[in-house]
Amino acid sequence: MPTPADPPRDDRELRELLFLQQLALAAASTMSRDRLLELVIGQTTGAMDADVCALYLQDEARGGLVLTATNGLNQAALGRVVMPLGEGITGAVAASRQPLAVPEVARDPRFKWVEGVDEARFTSMLSVPIEAGPRMVGVLNVQTVARREFRPEEVAFLSAIAGAIAGVLERSELQRRLEEQLEEVRLAQVTHERFTELVLTGAGLARIVDAISGLAGGAVGVYDPLGFRLEHGLGRGPGPRRLQLPAQLTAGAEGPVAVHHGRPPQQLTLTPVRAGSELVAVLALEGDLGGSASRRRALEQGATVVALELLKERAAAEVERRLRGDLIEGLVTAGGDPEEARRLAQRAERLGFRIPAQAWLLLLEPDDERSATALQSGPLQERLSRDLVEFCRPRYPGAVVASRGAATLVLVPAEAPSRDPGRPPLPEVEELGRGISQLVGGLDRRLSVSVGIGNLSAGADELPRAYEEARQALRLSRRGGRGRLVTSYRSLGALRLLLEVRDPAAVDRFVGETLGPLLEYSRRRGTPLLATLEALAGEGWNQRAAARRLKVHINTLTYRVQRLEALLQLSLDDPETRVVLQVALQARTLGRA
Repeated sequence: MPTPADPPRDDRELRELLFLQQLALAAASTMSRDRLLELVIGQTTGAMDADVCALYLQDEARGGLVLTATNGLNQAALGRVVMPLGEGITGAVAASRQPLAVPEVARDPRFKWVEGVDEARFTSMLSVPIEAGPRMVGVLNVQTVARREFRPEEVAFLSAIAGAIAGVLERSELQRRLEEQLEEVRLAQVTHERFTELVLTGAGLARIVDAISGLAGGAVGVYDPLGFRLEHGLGRGPGPRRLQLPAQLTAGAEGPVAVHHGRPPQQLTLTPVRAGSELVAVLALEGDLGGSASRRRALEQGATVVALELLKERAAAEVERRLRGDLIEGLVTAGGDPEEARRLAQRAERLGFRIPAQAWLLLLEPDDERSATALQSGPLQERLSRDLVEFCRPRYPGAVVASRGAATLVLVPAEAPSRDPGRPPLPEVEELGRGISQLVGGLDRRLSVSVGIGNLSAGADELPRAYEEARQALRLSRRGGRGRLVTSYRSLGALRLLLEVRDPAAVDRFVGETLGPLLEYSRRRGTPLLATLEALAGEGWNQRAAARRLKVHINTLTYRVQRLEALLQLSLDDPETRVVLQVALQARTLGRA
């Protein structure tokens, strides 16, 4: 028999059925999820004859139950309060997945007071789990000011409401996913159509990158496999000239990789641009993807289009580079045939570049095997050629850059305007060589490259002579194993005359006749007399300067000079003798180079 305070059973059951029916109708409406939850919370409070109702939903990312809706607690706490599973009455219901009725929450050891949410005026509480099949969705709570013993049928009724809420949430989630999928399909179609249009119309790399930026919702830049920014396809991307590419990209990672660059750290999303297994370039997006599938798709589809564009550019550049290299190689190895040189120069002009009528020839060669191997790799060779053109042409319009294996030739026009009118003087060209050496070091600090400079060539038929002079300058500058030097043929001094001697045996005989006794004595005795003669010649025959160079007392040096004069039977005070000895020392160096 029901108590006098209770409505008749039939009336209560009818009211509950009507409530659940209204709830089902509301759930079937086009109302938004948040509006539906507000309606359910409000009507549940009245249907349960409670003072407040609260809904907590499971959030795995935040590690607990988040207060999502309420009609009597602090609204500022919505979305901010997180109740871990197992904590408090709400957490205990979520962990056990069983309803829990508490007549006096203040006396229950499981109750956990939440500052800014709980109020001391509420005495009793009923909590039921919200489940969707095997999945735990959340917890529904009702609270009363007056003390109350919740009956089994009330527990069952609130559980039925929780089941209806689970249906509302499932329908809402299904609709959300469907809308996301439809939006993704629409965006995929837009992305595909946009990139297809750019490819078919030959829009070029810059416009393609701008399109990727717009579709990805952020600035995008393009970087080569060495991490250098591609200046001709920048878009509105990140500003650094070079990025340190993470190992997973160079090792073959397919998807976007999040990195931080610079100070203060700037977050970037790097997407590889591949042709098969080869890394062709990298797209750098400012910021992160934020879990957006559409932005990720824009980057990945954009990477495919960029790969096609870069491969097309590379093929054209490779053909031009090979033709230019073959022509320059033909010119510098023409063997002094003026007719052949003129023919090759005319062919070069038909291909779009002119051999200067007067030019300085600079030859870049690697100093070691590692540098030679690196300079023949495609990405580094492309970057070096591009950087050399951008470095030389503003200073000397019409400069020609050509690669021959690991070596690179630069022709600097003498008639081009420079800092001084007329021809660029040799010191200025040597300064250009030092700038080129620094440019190579900036690409990779481990690279060791030297620059040789031939004398001015007056016409294409003199390029073989200038090329041979640059090679000789490089050969002699590397004596003693040194590298990263810039040496002009003119700076070789008397060695230039020795290089003209066609018979190496004649040079050896001259060295033996001049220095033979000293060389033999030094070989047998191991004395420092040869080093002393080299120091004297290097210091302009100033004995005090030579003593400082050798770190010996002046009296010691004077004694050594006497020994040298006795061995060579020459006077070191004689100007002609000094010239002969200077040339003999350089000739000996030439023989060892």
